[in-house]
Amino acid sequence: MEISAVVDRLERNLMSLGVYVERHARESETLHIEYETADAGLTKADLGNVCSELTDAHEAGWEPEDCRFWVFDTEGGFHGEWVVRSGWLRALDRGDISETDFSTLVLSAREPADDPPAPVPEYGGAQTGS
Repeated sequence: MEISAVVDRLERNLMSLGVYVERHARESETLHIEYETADAGLTKADLGNVCSELTDAHEAGWEPEDCRFWVFDTEGGFHGEWVVRSGWLRALDRGDISETDFSTLVLSAREPADDPPAPVPEYGGAQTGS
């Protein structure tokens, strides 16, 4: 499964849950995804919904890669970022870690903005796609 298929899956399946994928880019070995949320920032519900889609994509043939998510409110204010490491997804798939362990890793990787909603950070030198 190509990256565009994973991004399309996220766009299609998360919209009804209040998560709106806006942009994506690959920088080095990391897939960056910007999304707006109708929720109040870096919530467990949004992170859980995104992670469920990533694990489903992996089961459907996507070879996991590191993903960094940039979270904005619907008015463009920055709420923070978080990551999912490819190794976490592979370990979960192999049964080396539990779903609780996986969730703990994801939640520990949250980096909230200092004073959300904050100004938009620099996106890096990534080539963007939509």
